[in-house]
Amino acid sequence: MKRRLSFLLLFILSVLLISEWIYPFAELTELATANWIILFITISLASFFIHLRFYWTIPLHLVMVYVVSGIYYAKDGVLSSSWFSSFFQISFNGFRDMVQFRPSDISMNFILIVFLIALWLLCYITTYSILRKQRIMSVLVLTVAYLAVINTFTDYNSNWAIVRTVLEGFLLLHLALTSRIAAPNRLNIDSMKRNGIIYHLLIVAVLAVFVFSSLMLPKKAPIWPDPVPTIKNALGINTTRTVGYSEDDTKLGGSLKKDNATVFTARADNGHYWRIESKRIYTGTGWADEKSSELQQFSAGEDFPVQLTEETTGDMKTAEISFQASSDYVPYPYGTQTINSAVDSFNANLTTEKITPENTIKNYTIQLKTPVYDIEKMQSADFSSLSSAFVSKYTQTPSELPNRVTKLANKITKDADSIYDKTKAIESYLSSSGNFTYSTDDAKETPSGADYVDQFLFETKIGYCDNFSTSMVVMLRSLGIPARWAKGYTPADGEKKGNDSKATFTITNNNAHSWPEVFFPGTGWVPFEPTATFSNPEDFKEPTTETANKPENTDDSTSTPETPNETEKTPEPDAGSSSTGETPKKEQPKTDTAKTTFEIPSWVWWIPVGFIVLILAFVVLFRRQIRSYLLLQSLKKNSDFSKIYLKLLKLLASYGYVRQPSETMRHFANRVDLHLKTADFSKLTKIYEEYIYSSKSSEQTITSHETKLIQQIIAFLNK
Repeated sequence: MKRRLSFLLLFILSVLLISEWIYPFAELTELATANWIILFITISLASFFIHLRFYWTIPLHLVMVYVVSGIYYAKDGVLSSSWFSSFFQISFNGFRDMVQFRPSDISMNFILIVFLIALWLLCYITTYSILRKQRIMSVLVLTVAYLAVINTFTDYNSNWAIVRTVLEGFLLLHLALTSRIAAPNRLNIDSMKRNGIIYHLLIVAVLAVFVFSSLMLPKKAPIWPDPVPTIKNALGINTTRTVGYSEDDTKLGGSLKKDNATVFTARADNGHYWRIESKRIYTGTGWADEKSSELQQFSAGEDFPVQLTEETTGDMKTAEISFQASSDYVPYPYGTQTINSAVDSFNANLTTEKITPENTIKNYTIQLKTPVYDIEKMQSADFSSLSSAFVSKYTQTPSELPNRVTKLANKITKDADSIYDKTKAIESYLSSSGNFTYSTDDAKETPSGADYVDQFLFETKIGYCDNFSTSMVVMLRSLGIPARWAKGYTPADGEKKGNDSKATFTITNNNAHSWPEVFFPGTGWVPFEPTATFSNPEDFKEPTTETANKPENTDDSTSTPETPNETEKTPEPDAGSSSTGETPKKEQPKTDTAKTTFEIPSWVWWIPVGFIVLILAFVVLFRRQIRSYLLLQSLKKNSDFSKIYLKLLKLLASYGYVRQPSETMRHFANRVDLHLKTADFSKLTKIYEEYIYSSKSSEQTITSHETKLIQQIIAFLNK
């Protein structure tokens, strides 16, 4: 009874220990639940604990891998024919990507399949360590190391998982040690029998005291700083940041983790860009901070010091802002006239146009008017009126900027008639050409020595607002068009309550955003939206029909001046792209199904490869059984006894019975017989020694008695 109870406890603790591998995997891969994988390891461990033979465990595990992966990813159900074909297609593609060293192309479906196979192996190792070796330290150390790496280099918090693992590991070590002591030919177990359950309860009590003390006692702060961030930076490891407003934009790039935490709510008539600041110095990796800045102090109710647009219209409107927690910066919309709040004093950085309260602020009200963005006026804007110092300031680009960025900007805008049209052409190319994908998860870090914009435009073509907005600003600047980088928050979705004319907008960290601003004489700084899937919340006044159809004015005083790079020869379009930068759709030739010739699908060639892999796997997994079969076949051919005996030694070696250099043949035979609980191998060894040391030189044919002894040894080995 005690043995069965100990066996059951070992099984339960093994399930709990291996489950610690599953929880972080399920969270990091965003699986709906970890329960099905836990069921997988429970059945797997049970099959090994009850000593199911390999011809049962292998098919069982293959079926479980198929079913469990189907539960998570089969759209039409595990039993559907579509999942059957998809499963093998996923496996083939994943194996191909692994062989070709393309980890970025490996799908999450295949990763789950590989993880399940790894758990299969881990369950076998755990069972073998506990039941055969009565040891668990290797699996325990491996699990703690796995959790430590996960805790250090991902967002998963493994603190409690490590505590649980150590507890489960100590209990497994205790039970394994008890099994070793109670094993035959071990130490005397009379004391164990006398103490019984008290001994085990005492161990559990000691563990409980240690755990409680470690959790309740005060902890001293670390003396040395955390080395992990330094290690990550030194190794160039991609560390996932969280979406949200940040002042540091010196190094852009890398993936972002979504954050739904509320930053502030705004009660307003319409949605707006909630602007915080702008930056102008592009370094090739991000946006640098100004070395010097012009500060201006103003009070609540006074004229707003940041005037972005030269003309506003309509009645004065109000917007009420309430932060979730006190803030040290003030988001504001375009057209802001005044700020009113209990905080009386504010500072305006006229260089970055960032507004900060004297201390912190939680609630305030903004009065604003609607900015006028007249497209007709912007199309005829006179850029020659701008000073050379102003143009130089807002057309700055790094000297190392790759030439192909400028060439691409010229190619995109070659058919545009005005600077406004050039701006819209670049905006449209980034946002709606289909060449670029919006993703916070798949955005890449900028490699050392590479340009952030160049990498996005020509290499990755995947990113989020920072990639799109920075690329538009730099391309405009390469054409001599004054532009800068602005950041803040998008409007979010508004919600109206009852008859209230205003809507409530809940701004979260996910609404953190960046966009370009372009300066048009007579209009001011105008926001544009190049980020794919986003839309500009500001109102633009379309030209009237008469004006739109009016022929171009050839008068030099009203014509749009050429920008510095417009005279550059437009490069030939790249292969596979049109003048607009869009990839043309290749026209598929029409095929006559009656005349179509038969072609062997490419995946068919994977079938022989799969067979070869299966054969190799079969040989490796069943090498012992194959050796046993071949040896039994040799017995039927009346072979020489000495050759059969040497084959038997090789078979024993495959089962782990290897003769040590210090052992005589008889000592080795006694050790094997002791493990197999037989005397047959000693008898065979005695016959072999007599044959070796006899004076007879001729071969000795194996007898029926010797054949029977060898058959019995093989039977004992295969038990």
